[in-house]
Amino acid sequence: MGKKGKKEKKGRGAEKTAAKMEKKVSKRSRKEEEDLEALIAHFQTLDATKTQIVETPCPPPSPRLHASLSAHPEKDELILFGDVYV
Repeated sequence: MGKKGKKEKKGRGAEKTAAKMEKKVSKRSRKEEEDLEALIAHFQTLDATKTQIVETPCPPPSPRLHASLSAHPEKDELILFGDVYV
């Protein structure tokens, strides 16, 4: 009439499915960890280049009167206003 052990096979199928899902989840989590580590390393190198101080020798500026320096609100620059050469 019916196959013997049909219920047992159903149980094994569910176990197989659970094992496959666990394998997929572990594979995905490993990939996400690798991606995260790569992102952290990338941001560390960017931070190191931004915080690195570079000195460039240049001649001193000429004397000036009535000048003021202001920081640029969006860039890492100084703006010089109202200079008069002496």
